[in-house]
Amino acid sequence: MKSSHLRWNDWLGLLLVGLAGQLAWAIENGQINLWVFSQTQDSSYINWMTTASAIAATVTTFFMGALSDRLGKRKIFITGGYCLWGLSVILFGLCSYENMKNAFPFWNASLMVGVCMVICDCVMTFFGSTANDACFNAYVTDITVPENRGKVESILSTLPLLANILMTGALMVFGASATLGENGSDLSLEESAKILAEPWFLFFLVFGLFVLLTGILSFFLLPKDQIKPNRERRYFSSLLYGFRPTVIKNNRRFYIALLTFMIFNTAIDAFLPYYMVYFQNSPANGGLGFSGEQIYLFYICLLVALVGASIITIVVGLFMDKVGRLWFLIPALLSSLIGYLLMYFASDPVLVTIAGLLMMSGYLIGTAVLGATLRDETPVNETGLFQGVRMIFVVMIPMIVGSNVSNLVFSFTGLSYEGETGTGLAPTKDMFLVSLIFMLLSLIPLYFLFSISKKEGKDLRKRA
Repeated sequence: MKSSHLRWNDWLGLLLVGLAGQLAWAIENGQINLWVFSQTQDSSYINWMTTASAIAATVTTFFMGALSDRLGKRKIFITGGYCLWGLSVILFGLCSYENMKNAFPFWNASLMVGVCMVICDCVMTFFGSTANDACFNAYVTDITVPENRGKVESILSTLPLLANILMTGALMVFGASATLGENGSDLSLEESAKILAEPWFLFFLVFGLFVLLTGILSFFLLPKDQIKPNRERRYFSSLLYGFRPTVIKNNRRFYIALLTFMIFNTAIDAFLPYYMVYFQNSPANGGLGFSGEQIYLFYICLLVALVGASIITIVVGLFMDKVGRLWFLIPALLSSLIGYLLMYFASDPVLVTIAGLLMMSGYLIGTAVLGATLRDETPVNETGLFQGVRMIFVVMIPMIVGSNVSNLVFSFTGLSYEGETGTGLAPTKDMFLVSLIFMLLSLIPLYFLFSISKKEGKDLRKRA
């Protein structure tokens, strides 16, 4: 029987590998969106990347999660995957407007930036999903027990925000942004893209090397695999295991929690790919205009919201396992709903900070609760088999639906402008209303999750 006490090296491995992974995902989910917008001035390319990345991540986790179970290997996929993951991050910095124009002189440079970034994003996602989503995620389940998962999950759930805090600081240090602000409004796309390309390349180089180094260190930090190879089913048959009616029937709480998580994350992904561009883009194009000289004010607002949300989540995590995790999901959803509503009307830095704090606190706590619940309900020795199912509902569907619905809304706002490849779309505040609607919808499966827990005699006071 596994102990509920984790050793110091277990925590070090969890935190270092987890943080490096979240730094890479922060780049993939946020910073490259700024980078692409700086080189194309069109949010449609962001939607391309989000959709393609979601599909790549799910397919990768689907196959590699089952393979890691079958081989009884996690460590080799984590260490090797992180090294290649870091190298792929560095490639982003090479996909500049100027490089694309020189490499493909007979093609539209903005279009080629978008195409090359989609390809590079999918390559990065393959390595990242193999190392992090399929294997590190399963590794966390392998070494934890229900008695400590709430604590572990709440701490791990703060890593994405910690990563974003570090990313925000790095953007200030390197001077990387989506636009040049009012001072660059008279420059052509080619001129502004060239100015922004150098700081972005240095940004990707530094963090790519950090992820690569973490992959090397993880070889020495992570203990040997403790799981046994699971070859009871054929490999390709095991890929469909999580969709069998009998499996769904026998694990009802897992799938209802999965449905709740899917709608919850759809609300998150309705604004997450676009919010950094929205805050930095000019008011004439639907943004708030925190760019140029005001960019540091935006970064300060973001840092305050992220730090505050991280502290709140850590404090909640101390009580989560004792009081009952599901009870914390209701105030988390309410916090998100209020945050979305405030952000829709926000224009000054103070209200932006308050709305951001509420949004991110609800996001972190909700992710911790639902993530820990899924781990509890995952059958023992079949962790990898369920990672693909988890990715479809928690990552792929939310990223595709959330980003596409918001992008569709952008096309009806009338806030567009003529770019090199036609009409360019810019993110607007309406994405927060999309998030609000999806978050309200997540209350429906949550009701059934509470109901079935009560019928099955689950003690909500102790754990989910």
